[in-house]
Amino acid sequence: MLELISTNPFFGLFATFFFFILGTMLHRRWPIPLFNPLIFSITIIILVLLVTNVSYSDYNEGGRFVNFWITPATVALAIKLEKNFIYLKKYYTAILSGIVLGVLFHTGVLVVVSLLFRFNEELVLTLFPKAITTAIALGVSESLGGIVSLTVAIVVLTGVIGTVVGPPIFALLRIDDPVAQGVALGSGSHAMGTAKAIELGDVQAAMAGLSIVLTGIVVVILAPFVLEFVGVLF
Repeated sequence: MLELISTNPFFGLFATFFFFILGTMLHRRWPIPLFNPLIFSITIIILVLLVTNVSYSDYNEGGRFVNFWITPATVALAIKLEKNFIYLKKYYTAILSGIVLGVLFHTGVLVVVSLLFRFNEELVLTLFPKAITTAIALGVSESLGGIVSLTVAIVVLTGVIGTVVGPPIFALLRIDDPVAQGVALGSGSHAMGTAKAIELGDVQAAMAGLSIVLTGIVVVILAPFVLEFVGVLF
């Protein structure tokens, strides 16, 4: 009976939606990182597959239908850019320089850490798009030859960490400018950071939404150069 259910394409689709919705409900009731819908649904699905001995390929027969929406979701990010373009016009120097320098610094740190711990080329390319939203990170990781599933997990982890430590860092360093807060959360923690920015204020939310798109564009532009550079080093 279990084998019949697990091999049905609707099993993966139903499990994905069910646990994500359950995580959303729990997070609304208890807003802690553990119940973040992405973390909760991924963790529970992994546990269910392990306990029931259902293979990932069987689960993905239905789960892959969710991936179909990644491309439309990526294109839809242009709506964010259009709606928040007024902020880009007003603060374009600070926003663009901050995001470009941030991506370059992130890449440099990744390379140094990878050399210290002797990561292979595939792992470095898997980690490179970790700071951008999942919809774009998947495409970047796949095009570079990274491990896509691991990229997704790292992207989620990055978003959670940024969301948790972001506000305390703002308080510690006395960063009270809403534009700076929004750019930091959006460029460093993508969608999860934007969710936190919405809680902080309208300007933070707008800047975070804008930063998601711009950071993704910068990473996509930089990706071919990183691929060539990593190929030489590793």
